Amino acid sequence: MVRLTELFHWMFEDERWRYKILFQGLLLLVPVVGLIALLGWMMIICDSLRAGRQDLAPAGLHLRRGVRLFAIGIVYWVGLGLPYTVLRALDARWGDVLPFGMAAQVYNDLALFLFALLIVPVFVAVDRGGFLAGLRADRVASAAASRPLRTLVAGLLVIVAVAIGILGFAVIVAAPFTITYGAAIVAGVAAWWSRPSADEEEGEGEPEATAAAGGVPAPFRPPDLEPTTGGWTPTVRP
Repeated sequence: MVRLTELFHWMFEDERWRYKILFQGLLLLVPVVGLIALLGWMMIICDSLRAGRQDLAPAGLHLRRGVRLFAIGIVYWVGLGLPYTVLRALDARWGDVLPFGMAAQVYNDLALFLFALLIVPVFVAVDRGGFLAGLRADRVASAAASRPLRTLVAGLLVIVAVAIGILGFAVIVAAPFTITYGAAIVAGVAAWWSRPSADEEEGEGEPEATAAAGGVPAPFRPPDLEPTTGGWTPTVRP
């Protein structure tokens, strides 16, 4: 599992990272399809990291995995943008009476930050439960609130990854590759965020311990004895 300190360089351990980022970046030049493929690529990387493998997914059109995340992203973007549109409309009509313009600007900044905070929890929800799990905003918010510090760190890292992607536009030809590199960072952040905390790992072992303490105790099996249907009988080992 990738650690927090490795999020910006873990992908360089893949011997073919240059080719994978290059070809996946070139696919970004295809409108819409390239972005959906990149989202699917990110989900495959997240699954690989959660399984303990630190390698980038092969470049390709991972449309089946990416289309769900793309659709969910549009839903959240539109949902968070509706209040801003309403505030702007009110400002155009009654801006001289009430400061709707200032309220719209403040809301816009807060909504963008909230969107950055929700990217990783939504990503993990869709990866684990599919499209409908990503639409359950209450469960996504509950999962994010259950680990506030980790969610805040993940949101800040997402902002840094987006900034890295935008920096590529300073040299236009580099933009697809910096965006792809930033996407790999976000996939690593999602894998790190979804990792169980120390308390959760302890909680997973509690049912087994409780069953052993409160249920029927398991019979003691001395060395070189094997169970049979009739009880415990000694066996001879060569």
